[in-house]
Amino acid sequence: MPYVLGIDIASTRTTAATCVNTGDGWGVPEPSWLGARGQEAASAVFLDDDGYLLTGDAAVEAGRSAPARLLTGFHERVGDDVPVIVGGERFPAESLSAVLVDAAVDQAAERFGEKPQHIVLTHPVGWGSFRRELLRRALAEAGFPRAALVAAPIAALHAYLAPQGDVTAGVCEFGPDGAVVTIAAAGVNGWQPVKTVEGVEPGEAVGKVFELAHGAGIPPQALAGIVLCGDAPPVPGRTPCPVFASSDPVLTVATGAANIAARRDLPQPGGPASNAVATVETTLLPRVDVPGELTERPERPPVDITPFPLPERTGAAKLLSRRKPLVAGAAVAVLAATTLLLTLTTREATADKGPEAPPTTSSSCAPVTPGVTSSPEGRC
Repeated sequence: MPYVLGIDIASTRTTAATCVNTGDGWGVPEPSWLGARGQEAASAVFLDDDGYLLTGDAAVEAGRSAPARLLTGFHERVGDDVPVIVGGERFPAESLSAVLVDAAVDQAAERFGEKPQHIVLTHPVGWGSFRRELLRRALAEAGFPRAALVAAPIAALHAYLAPQGDVTAGVCEFGPDGAVVTIAAAGVNGWQPVKTVEGVEPGEAVGKVFELAHGAGIPPQALAGIVLCGDAPPVPGRTPCPVFASSDPVLTVATGAANIAARRDLPQPGGPASNAVATVETTLLPRVDVPGELTERPERPPVDITPFPLPERTGAAKLLSRRKPLVAGAAVAVLAATTLLLTLTTREATADKGPEAPPTTSSSCAPVTPGVTSSPEGRC
């Protein structure tokens, strides 16, 4: 049975959703079971003693006895110069992400009996072309050369809103390091990110959407809606625009990625907030990156170093710093000759003098005459 697969690799967990073509159109996206006890699996890889890689919850379980062989947080490291090293083996971060994709594909193929027709994988919204191309090449080496890459907030929007008309919407991705808030505008190429702020406090995420929209000249009530995904808190009671949040917002991004893979239409902007999506096919597609040549790593910005001004030299040192070295050398020679002449003159004057006579000691004592008794005043 033909189907497509959407995969979302987050910092701590991986989720997936499938969309099946029943012959009458594409059905509603359904979660793909990845974990040992749930639909989501840990974004982790474990290298065992035999050199095999375990993924997901099985990797976390094996890592309890050998934590040094457990790898996590590598998806955010795609594009880093330093590879991930474990057990003496070097793994590029993008290759480990491709391992998680391969595991999700195997899970779906075991269920449907064949591999998906198309795969859409999400990535952080802040990635540039260099990181995307690294991941694209790793996916091609893993056997998925046609996998499409879409920013996570754009996939989340496609779970509820179609990019039709001149509209703007917001996305709040909640994670362990706070919320990532993005506003996106619809255009001829689908949803496109306009502004993103990371590390927002979860309780301030919805307010940050309104703040970003105001900075773009869009009143809050003009937003097509706000999509909550990840570990989303309870939906605010009253907001100027619709807020979309499913019963399990962790799966929202993967669901939107499956919608993109199926090339499906979505509810109209401003419509009722519903978890169900339409099944009418459409030719309105988001823009996905076309595989191309790997660009060079972005150059670092130039650094201008201003030399520290040294104090002006004085005396003989000032002469040495001038552009007339002969004059400076002559001055130094005259100074040295004068010093030598003074030294020799001093030595000659000292050598002409004889030995000095011992100093005469004066005494206040009177001479003593034999037979004469001296008075007490005459004694020393």
